[in-house]
Amino acid sequence: MWQKRLIPRVLLIALCLPAGLSAAQGWPDFARLIGPDEVMGHIHALSVDIGARPAGSEAEADAAAYIAAAFEAWGYAVTFQTFDMTEALEEEDVDADSAFSSNVIAVREGDDSIVVVGAHLDSVTDGTGAGDNASGVAAMLAAAEALADVNIPHTLVFVAFGAEELGFVGSYAYVDALGPRADDVIAMINLDTVGMGPTLNAYAGAEIRWPKGDDDPILEEGPVWVRDLAFDLAAEMNLPLGTSPAESYDGFIDDCSDHYPFVEAGIPVVYFDAWLWEGAEDPWWGQETAEGDILHTADDVYENIVPERVETAAELAAATAYALASGLATPE
Repeated sequence: MWQKRLIPRVLLIALCLPAGLSAAQGWPDFARLIGPDEVMGHIHALSVDIGARPAGSEAEADAAAYIAAAFEAWGYAVTFQTFDMTEALEEEDVDADSAFSSNVIAVREGDDSIVVVGAHLDSVTDGTGAGDNASGVAAMLAAAEALADVNIPHTLVFVAFGAEELGFVGSYAYVDALGPRADDVIAMINLDTVGMGPTLNAYAGAEIRWPKGDDDPILEEGPVWVRDLAFDLAAEMNLPLGTSPAESYDGFIDDCSDHYPFVEAGIPVVYFDAWLWEGAEDPWWGQETAEGDILHTADDVYENIVPERVETAAELAAATAYALASGLATPE
């Protein structure tokens, strides 16, 4: 997760969404299907059993293998997309065991329309990457398991991205490989650092340009309907959900994670994280907890994860993916 800023405006698009969604009306009961023990098990496996997972390391490859095995156990077709990150390593002046990393791609085939759910599997070397981003991967895996046997017409794709911490190398590789099929992607759901902050948030994506000097960044806001869908679902499911404040992002987020290559490709996104905005010293960045950031520090460890936060993220990601992949939610 990278740290940058933006100034957005809100663009509203009406949403077609059935009122009063519930398991009784045929919707999966995600609260029953997803629990804290399940998500914490994945976080333990990734951040304790494997540990820190820098891009190009054996630990990153072990994490990829763990994630692939889970997807395969639930019946998804799994492939590894290997990519060269030499340029990123040189740019960031970082050493790695290997100049190659991989995305883990799990597919449940449907029609030509695609819904992508993603989370990065790598971490920095400070701490063990429990929050950033074993928590996001755990939420994604829990959503994938909950949706494995659900009847949906559209193609559902889950991607564990490699090398996010080097500048989203894996997600750029994935979007580049889509080629013309990028036009078939309905939306992308991104999960990053959902495990430690006091509030789960959802944001829309925006393209951003960073002028030289102290000038404010220039924002080109993207579609908001997928973010708004997440808020509608959170209300229906009685789950807490916030967003960035009016005095800074105003419901958007910038180029800080794997959603951004999708934003640049014109694909609508919703990005989930757990973050503190209200009362933070810097309204443009906020902070992860009341005491400050945990990501990229030695405190990013399993013991500091808030299970309920990850569970909520998983339930909302699953519900959002289901609404999109079933065709029940579309922009008017």
